[in-house]
Amino acid sequence: MPMAGESAKDLSSNGPTILNERVFPSTIELNRALQPIQKTEIVADVKDFRSEISNVKLRFLHAPFEVPMSNIGGTTWRGTLTPNQLRELAVSGKTITYEANIIAQSKDGRTAVSEKPLSVEIKTPDIAKLSG
Repeated sequence: MPMAGESAKDLSSNGPTILNERVFPSTIELNRALQPIQKTEIVADVKDFRSEISNVKLRFLHAPFEVPMSNIGGTTWRGTLTPNQLRELAVSGKTITYEANIIAQSKDGRTAVSEKPLSVEIKTPDIAKLSG
């Protein structure tokens, strides 16, 4: 369903529509062992009036990662970056912002891509300064 400020005209009648995509927390902070300080989730609402949604994933634009998303109820889908994926995306002493799209596919084969990329920000401590 549309969020406050959205209307039914924002929903496609010809395939999946991706709405309200978000990352929790907004900045993913890693500790000195390169583990996330908080649980990381990517959440989006996906709606299709004509067919059931069969697949939703998060695809990074400039990194070789896809994160599968699972339906957690109604139109809401959730994905989680694993500690290994976060470690691979981390750059010591830097906060890096990656862009990713949510891609949804319905059982009738229609595909939708999020209107604008989602920002995934990863903050990593300077490992060299902490280990010495």
